[in-house]
Amino acid sequence: MANNNCMCVSVRFFLVVSASLNFSPSIKIHINSILGSKQRKKFWSKRNETKPTNILTNLPPPFPKMLSPNDRNKKFFNSLTPIVLRDKPISSYASSEIITVAINQTGTRVVYSRTDRSVRIWKCLPASVVDPKTIVDAHLKAVECLSFNPMTEFTFATVAKDEYVKIWNANTGDKLHEIKCEFDSLKLVRYSNDGQLLVVVDRASNFLFFNVGANYKLIHKFKLDEHIYDLKWFNHDHQFFLVSSHDGSILLYEIIDGDGDNELSSKLRASVSGHNSSITTIAISPKGNYFTVGSSEGVISFWKTLENLINLKVITDVDQSIAQLDISRDGTYLAVAYDTDSNLRIYEAEGSELVHEIPNSGSGNQTFSSIVWFPTKTGFAYTSDHGTVLTVMIKPIEQKHRR
Repeated sequence: MANNNCMCVSVRFFLVVSASLNFSPSIKIHINSILGSKQRKKFWSKRNETKPTNILTNLPPPFPKMLSPNDRNKKFFNSLTPIVLRDKPISSYASSEIITVAINQTGTRVVYSRTDRSVRIWKCLPASVVDPKTIVDAHLKAVECLSFNPMTEFTFATVAKDEYVKIWNANTGDKLHEIKCEFDSLKLVRYSNDGQLLVVVDRASNFLFFNVGANYKLIHKFKLDEHIYDLKWFNHDHQFFLVSSHDGSILLYEIIDGDGDNELSSKLRASVSGHNSSITTIAISPKGNYFTVGSSEGVISFWKTLENLINLKVITDVDQSIAQLDISRDGTYLAVAYDTDSNLRIYEAEGSELVHEIPNSGSGNQTFSSIVWFPTKTGFAYTSDHGTVLTVMIKPIEQKHRR
C-alpha cells in the first residue's frame, strides 16, 4: 500500500515537472510504459495544451543601459525649469541691463542691480519667484557690487562709483545704514563668512575693513600698488581672503585679530603666479578644498588648498576673457561667464568636462553676463537676452498623485 502511494506521488510530481519539457521519441515510449492508460491520456493532453518553451526567448528583460556621469549631468540640467523675471522699466530709462547678481544664504532672496541705478529684489519660493521690489536710485551711479551678510537672511551691502557703502534690508527694501568712505570710487564689497567684517576696495586698490558688530566702524586699511579685480573670503570665519591682481598673481592674505574690537592687522601669506595675463575673477569652493581663477586670456585654473597652493588643472575651451566664476553649493559644478558673446557654460569640476551650455546667455551691450548658484540647492540664476532679463533655474516639483 505504501508503495502505491509513493507511486502516485512520484507520478504527480513527474506530471508537473515535465509539463514544460520537450521529449525525444525514446523518452515518450518510456513514459507510456510507466503510466497507466488514464494517466497517459491526461499527461499527453496537457502536453498538447502547453506551448513549447524556448529558454532564449523567455529570459527576463535586460537591465536598462546605465548612463555615464556626463550624460547624467546633462540630463539633470536639461530637466531644470526656467523662471524668467521681467522687471518693469523705470520711466526715465527706455531699457537697462543687469550688472551684478547675489543670492542670500538661505536662498529666499535674489538681488541684482541694473544700469538704470536701480536694485531689484525678488522672493524665491520652492516653485516660483514672486513679490518684486525696486530700490530706485540706490546710489548716484549704478551699483557695481552686492554682498549679502551670510549670518543674516536679509541684510546686504552695495557700492557704486561713489564714496558710499549702503546697507539694505532685502525683505522691505529699506536702507539700514550708510557709510561714507574717504575714497570716492568704490568697486568691491564683501562680507566675511562669519559676518563680522566688511571689506571694501576702490579703484585705486585701497582696502577698507569695517567691524560689522561695532556699527561698521573702520578698523583697518592698506593699499596695494597693483590694480585689483576681485576679492573672495575663504569659508573659515574671517581669517583668510584671496585677491586677484592685474599682473596675473593670486595673493593670499591673513587677517590677524587684536585684543579689542578696534584692532586688526593683515599679512600677505602667499603669492601664486602662473597666468600670463590679469586674473579677472575668483571662486572658492564652499568646502574650501579648492579655488578657481579666471584670466583675461581665457584660461581657468584650479588650485588645491588643503596642503600647499598647487595648480591641479586648467580649462582652455573658449578663447575669451573670463568675466565671472561661481562654484555650486557642494563644489561639484563650476559656472563660467565670458565678457563677450559666448554663452554661459557649466563644467563638472572634478573631471573638467563641459556638461551644459546655457543658450541665449551672452553678454549685453553694456554689461558682462552673470551667473550665481543657490547656496541651498543645485539651481542658479543667470542673465539672459543680452543682459536685460534674469532667469532662475530650479528643479521641477513633482506633483503627488491624489487617491
